[in-house]
Amino acid sequence: MGPSKPLQIVELGPGKGTLLLDVLRVLNRLGYKGSDVSLHLVEISTTMQAIQANRLCMSHRPVDIDMPHNHEGETVSGIKVYWYNDLKKVPNAFSWYIAHEFFDVLPIHKFEKTDKGWRELLIDLDKNNKLYYRISGEETQSVKMLVRPPLDSGDRTELEISARGLGVARQLAQRVDEFGGLALIADYGHEGEKGDTFRAFHKHQLVDPLENPGASDLTADVDFSQLRIAASKSPGAENFALVVGPVKQKEFLERCQAELRLQVLMDNAKTEEDKEKFKSAYEMLVDPKKMGERFKFMAFYPSSMAEILDKYPPLGFSTTKS
Repeated sequence: MGPSKPLQIVELGPGKGTLLLDVLRVLNRLGYKGSDVSLHLVEISTTMQAIQANRLCMSHRPVDIDMPHNHEGETVSGIKVYWYNDLKKVPNAFSWYIAHEFFDVLPIHKFEKTDKGWRELLIDLDKNNKLYYRISGEETQSVKMLVRPPLDSGDRTELEISARGLGVARQLAQRVDEFGGLALIADYGHEGEKGDTFRAFHKHQLVDPLENPGASDLTADVDFSQLRIAASKSPGAENFALVVGPVKQKEFLERCQAELRLQVLMDNAKTEEDKEKFKSAYEMLVDPKKMGERFKFMAFYPSSMAEILDKYPPLGFSTTKS
């Protein structure tokens, strides 16, 4: 994987910083110091950057001078934290990349197979200025650029492709292979068997994506088969990743001994109410009818680790690689 120190931990789309708070707690328990590790957050929203900084840092400030990062801070334990609006600006170094519920919110193109071939599903205005879907009459540039083998293989009649998602997956693969480290992706998704997953939520309720645009959260399930293609070896690519997974969250957590962790929490719970909360949360994560099967994990490793991964499969994953 390359040299492990100094280590960069990079999260894409960190939300409110909850996951990185847990990471910091683990780093502190393991004795990591500021000289050993740094945190790098890829976040385009300055509002979210401020929220994350207030949760993670003892002190922080925006950066006005010409630097790759636009915000920086420091945790109570002295670990430096940096913010970027683009993955390309993160320093090229040994890194652990985390993309937790990141790919499912990236923009997508929707395509349908017609008797004339693949056509793009577009959004237009009707005579009453109401949004509606329509099929493109001819091949759009998106069809020509994105709907190509092997993405359009099989008997699929609907496709959702995120050009940005493919680009980010490719970047992660190149970085991991050239500079060492790994990338862990966790998201709602499938392996190419679904075609129409685009949906909208407003106040935790499923709503029409075309109603009240801008007021709802839009999402589409991640097609992990596409991420695999983007990250794997291809003609002309100098750097590529070994891809493991995806595996269902239920399987991933069970292989990581999550049940033992639950038992520790239950044993240390102060009240019966706390025990029920822990048990309920665990069931939400592993129940096949809830998150257990819909949520999946995938990882990228340097191509030089092929022999090692054959002997020692990554914890939580099967031995399937590409």
